[in-house]
Amino acid sequence: MDVAALERQVDLKPAPMPLLVVQALADTLDVEAGEDDLGSPAELARWLREMGLATPDLTVSEPELERAVALRATLRELMDANAHGGLERSVAAALGEQVGLTPVPLAVDGEGHLTLDLSPAPDVDGFVARVLGIVFEAETRGQWRRLKLCRNPDCVWAYYDASRNRGGAWCEMGVCGNRLKNRRYRRRRAASGSPAAAR
Repeated sequence: MDVAALERQVDLKPAPMPLLVVQALADTLDVEAGEDDLGSPAELARWLREMGLATPDLTVSEPELERAVALRATLRELMDANAHGGLERSVAAALGEQVGLTPVPLAVDGEGHLTLDLSPAPDVDGFVARVLGIVFEAETRGQWRRLKLCRNPDCVWAYYDASRNRGGAWCEMGVCGNRLKNRRYRRRRAASGSPAAAR
């Protein structure tokens, strides 16, 4: 894995490794700019290679792209639920479907302990398996619920909420938080007929 490349993919508040991999995958979709780093099989293959998540000879088919994009969508829904609650059953079912298709890759360390195999994946299924393993491991460590989507609907970048009470709501309060608070304030002023709302 290329940690520096993964950190460059993430906009703000990076998660600890290896959860950073999941955050970087989520942030391949830029809602505000309308850009998708996984727009084609070739783009997915290039992204996986550049992040050090796949072997150099990886090629990607259209069905594999669809699976990776579906996984990203499911993970983003889960991160949104981490921020707001209210996970829909269909999202849980979609995650269960991904898990059912892919055995999580395990390795044994020098002391005989089972660990996740995080070596570069030979194919998209291997990458999906590693991502699911990372999510599982993050859940067991109490880190998963800290990975959220920004509450600003124009942003929705993934961020890691390192606050003590896990109460963070914005990728960056000074940008997204203030922007939405100002919008709400102007709406309230407009509804009350205040001249300040016209500014």
